Amino acid sequence: MKIATETQFEIDLAKSMSVNNGQMSIGVWNLIITIRDVKLFCKGIIVNRHFKLKNVKAYFGVSGGKEKVLEQLEKILAEIKAEK
Repeated sequence: MKIATETQFEIDLAKSMSVNNGQMSIGVWNLIITIRDVKLFCKGIIVNRHFKLKNVKAYFGVSGGKEKVLEQLEKILAEIKAEK
């Protein structure tokens, strides 16, 4: 899978934050939360009034409809997990 170059996601992968007394990349955190939100969006539930699929596509550099975006996000997460 190819991720668009110089997305905010790539920039956030290098930044870390503290989660439950451990360190986690901000990009990975956003990826996990966004997968949850897009799954709900696919079922017709809008997680908050500011949620837009357009913002998800721009942040992660993906394209397509909601199911296609979810599939691509899950593939990105699987690749990140495989690297560790």
